[in-house]
Amino acid sequence: MKLLQRIIATGAIFTMSFSIAAEYTPAIEKTAVIVFINGKKYYVHTVKSGETLYSIAKAYKVDEKVIKEHNPNVADGLRIDQTVKIPVPEQVKADARAERKRKREFLSHKIKAGETLYAIARDYNISVATLREDNPSIDPQSLTIGDALWIRKAEIGSSSEEEAQDEMAEYADNLNKAADNGYKYHVVQPGETIYSLSRRYGITEAEFTELNDVAEGLKAGAMVRIPDADGATAQQGGVDIADQGFEANPLPSDENVVFRAVPTGQTLDVALMLPLSVDSKPNASYVEFYQGFLLGLEDLKAKGKGNIDLTVYNTEHNRLKVEQIVSDQAFAGTDLIVGPVYEDELNPVMQFARDNSVPVVSPLANISAVNGSVLYQLSPDPEKKYDKIADLVDGGRDIYLIYASSYDKEFEQEVLTLLQGRNYASYTYSFNNQRSILTPRNSAASSVGDMTDILKNETPCLFVVLANSEIDVDRILGTLASANTAITERSAKSAPYTVLGTSRWGRFNNIDHTSFFNNNVVMISTYHAKRDSEAVRDFDSRYIRSYHMLPSLYAYRGYDTAMIFCEGMRSDIEYNLLDARFRPLQTEYKFAQKQRGDKYVNQEWVRVNYNRNYTITLE
Repeated sequence: MKLLQRIIATGAIFTMSFSIAAEYTPAIEKTAVIVFINGKKYYVHTVKSGETLYSIAKAYKVDEKVIKEHNPNVADGLRIDQTVKIPVPEQVKADARAERKRKREFLSHKIKAGETLYAIARDYNISVATLREDNPSIDPQSLTIGDALWIRKAEIGSSSEEEAQDEMAEYADNLNKAADNGYKYHVVQPGETIYSLSRRYGITEAEFTELNDVAEGLKAGAMVRIPDADGATAQQGGVDIADQGFEANPLPSDENVVFRAVPTGQTLDVALMLPLSVDSKPNASYVEFYQGFLLGLEDLKAKGKGNIDLTVYNTEHNRLKVEQIVSDQAFAGTDLIVGPVYEDELNPVMQFARDNSVPVVSPLANISAVNGSVLYQLSPDPEKKYDKIADLVDGGRDIYLIYASSYDKEFEQEVLTLLQGRNYASYTYSFNNQRSILTPRNSAASSVGDMTDILKNETPCLFVVLANSEIDVDRILGTLASANTAITERSAKSAPYTVLGTSRWGRFNNIDHTSFFNNNVVMISTYHAKRDSEAVRDFDSRYIRSYHMLPSLYAYRGYDTAMIFCEGMRSDIEYNLLDARFRPLQTEYKFAQKQRGDKYVNQEWVRVNYNRNYTITLE
């Protein structure tokens, strides 16, 4: 006690207290995420439980003042999951021996006009991450013509187009977390145009081109910037049709267009508008949609639904081409329009439809900026996506969010919206020395040794796996199944659990789907077709006989579209299809308006259940 009094009297307790805190500061894993903001490189660090400004500064070997300078919002203290940007120090130039080794192991690529990092990655089938690692000074937003990029020979041919797209999207996500310069960043997807992006973000085409160098055209994989105004991404319907050269809808906004039915004794004129080729390159997906549509017309003819005159238009994903098609006299007698596929081509078609009381069917896209009661959208309403899993979050289960070093940001936002007001624990999964590790991410997550610590509590669980790496997803599912087996083999009771995943896991080629069944995986999908169902099996047989190939989901959707709308045009097509359900093959459709005068949107998502008895059920 006297010793303690002497320590307090001298002030040494402050030193002792600091030393203890430093000793127990959790080890900080330095992030590999680096972005360029205004030409400067920054680490993007996400704050975890227990981290302090001191510990972060120590891990990155910078002064605390530097972090505060670049992150004014840390003055009020750090929060879990807060993003902190930390300047990356300049690298020391490699010595001559290292340069000689580099030239043996790498190709040199000189950047040409109009190239993007994404395009270069695709040319060599190499990952964007590898290009950035080997060329640390390269800014993905701004490539300099004539600069040389090192291309690692051993990695050529090791990456796919989908991986390159995902990596660029992840870079944009990280950039948007860290950037505070008044802009948001977007990676251009194949098929997007200046017009469609301007509409999406609620700015004019002139404003878009002023902010972005598009002299060489808008290239897939390019990073573009748009104003980061509050609600800018939500103002997708804010551009008036008249601003694009079309007359505004003369109908009151709350009035529905009344369509006329075409009796079976009359020929039904259908226009099918698809980008069957773009820049003279055939698009197999839309050819398959067309082929499925034709099989639907065959079935309608066999059912005695009258003659159908189908005209197929190749839109080439060209808005001017669409305007020419619609203005042609041959188009004037059209009774039903299916397409075009892309939203930026819809306006001229919508105007024709309003003037002639003709329904327009958008077969694939989720339409955000165009509205009106002539429009039917087969893609289901995003707001309804998780209605069918209400039973999984009704309070009867403990909920666990499982992250990894790389995770699906879009899926995360959907889940967090779904779980608003509900308690859940979140962990980061990692794998080290043949051992799976769960690190708590929020205050509701207690320290656990492994998954058995969760499952042995016997309370029903929902695990939401947010990891987006095939390896991480496979390991997490394997860890869960192993923990469940370890408990039951000891004749103990394991908690019943369900895993919520994303339909994007369907792109993984190396995961044994047995793990889906073992973990009672549930996914929500826009479309699902089980090839063991009679209707799908019969369709598959006909499609193979006709086209000598297996059908894709595009072919199924084409068939469904023909069966719902071409048959619907023969009935009382004042026809709003409301309160009716349709199931041409296996996926179900039900259309509804948010309010009178709005478009009709499909409300039905598909819940896919992988059951432990190795069956798949759909809801």
